[in-house]
Amino acid sequence: MPNIDNKPYFGCAIMLSKLQKAIQLETHPVAVLWSDQFPSDAITPGKGHPDKCLVTLASRAAYDGEIAAVGRDNYGCGGAGYHLGFAGLPSPHFRYFLSCGIPGKVRGEGYKKTPELVDVWVDNSKPLPAPADYCIMKPLNLLSEEDEPESVFFLVNPDQLSALIVLANYDLPGNDGVIAPFGSGCDGIILYPRIERMGRKRGIVALTDISVRSILPAGILGFAVPFERALKMEENVPGSFLEREDWLEVSNRL
Repeated sequence: MPNIDNKPYFGCAIMLSKLQKAIQLETHPVAVLWSDQFPSDAITPGKGHPDKCLVTLASRAAYDGEIAAVGRDNYGCGGAGYHLGFAGLPSPHFRYFLSCGIPGKVRGEGYKKTPELVDVWVDNSKPLPAPADYCIMKPLNLLSEEDEPESVFFLVNPDQLSALIVLANYDLPGNDGVIAPFGSGCDGIILYPRIERMGRKRGIVALTDISVRSILPAGILGFAVPFERALKMEENVPGSFLEREDWLEVSNRL
């Protein structure tokens, strides 16, 4: 296999077929990529889908195998525009929106105890600038040779998530090959894997944002990882716990 640390490998491994089979994945793994060209067959807020939430589009990509895209001129909600690097903070009252609110003026989500804690989180969690005009979510089986995926995310149940967490740590000396950071749904499946790709390439337990949980079926979470790391995980399936007794016993109930 070519050196996947330097250049994505576009061949049969792009399907992550061993990994999908081992965890009995029934949804589509979804690649995240960026382009200045809008895919003509993509669903986007206002075109093929009325919902403004990026996670709804991501769910359609994973469950229905559709291509989804948002861009500088159509990113759905203000939160997606901010977290994907297309726009600034969606509201001057964001610090109150994420925390205690302003009675009669701003609804408070209660995700941070105080506005001051929101300020610290925002200062320490700056989004990366969008590298192109469109962020595209494309099922792996629809990728072309020209596509350059940045990351991939999976919608999984707890057993499948457990397997992905263990596999992401399988070839590492420590135990922190996966993190579960606080953030929006957009952060978990788009921004945080982008950041990890620039550094340690850890996996992300994603879609824990309470605001998007009702969009997803109960018992479903996300796992996102830089694309090169996903290919390494695919390479590590043979000989791992995924072929051994304990996992095979668990997988009988999937």
